[in-house]
Amino acid sequence: MYCALDIQKEKEYSDTSAVFIVENDKIVRSNLRMQVNNAKNFSVAGEASYYDDYSDVLYRINPNIIIFSSFSGTNEQYRHIKNVHTQMPLIKKVVLSKCVEETEFCTSVLAGVKGYCAQESELNELLRAIEIVSKGDSYCDKSMGNFIYRLIFHMNQMQQLPIDKPIEEQINLTDRELQVILAAANSDDYEDIAKKLNISKHTVKVHLTSVYRKLGVKNKLQAILKLQSKIYEFKF
Repeated sequence: MYCALDIQKEKEYSDTSAVFIVENDKIVRSNLRMQVNNAKNFSVAGEASYYDDYSDVLYRINPNIIIFSSFSGTNEQYRHIKNVHTQMPLIKKVVLSKCVEETEFCTSVLAGVKGYCAQESELNELLRAIEIVSKGDSYCDKSMGNFIYRLIFHMNQMQQLPIDKPIEEQINLTDRELQVILAAANSDDYEDIAKKLNISKHTVKVHLTSVYRKLGVKNKLQAILKLQSKIYEFKF
């Protein structure tokens, strides 16, 4: 169940110091609340679990930052991020990941996250991330530095194709192959992809293998990044 401070106190948190926490575990949530409240420039104005509908309290509190704690990249957790990003885009979103990982990092950024760091980060690092994001800048876990370097290098090496043609013609993907790789961008579950597209798991694997071969890549992440780079300017 979500909780918010009483209405009389909410007003004092309607500024850049207000933090809202989303976390299922009460002990983890309590520890995170204590860490944030002990910081000089921030205070927790409200909190909830991933099971709650806390949109109304977010509108009342209007926090500057929302922390998605114990993040593990589930569809339900991404849904929470996207809902906040759609309904209240000015709220800065920070993910505390259980296991920092490249695909999760990219998907989080594309969902609207401004800060991404490990759940077990040192307290000063966590507060630094919140501070940076609160000022409108972006923050990522230091372990992502090499990945970002490789990503920039990779994109610099790729020849950009004109965008006035259908993407299928640009990269020689069939309609079904394009549908499969786009579905795979939102799910790692072959059975889930097969169900959405009304095909078999084996067919999903066959199409993905063909996509990787045509794009000259080895895995899903590389395929998605290369596909995106043909159409969009990729920005963090």
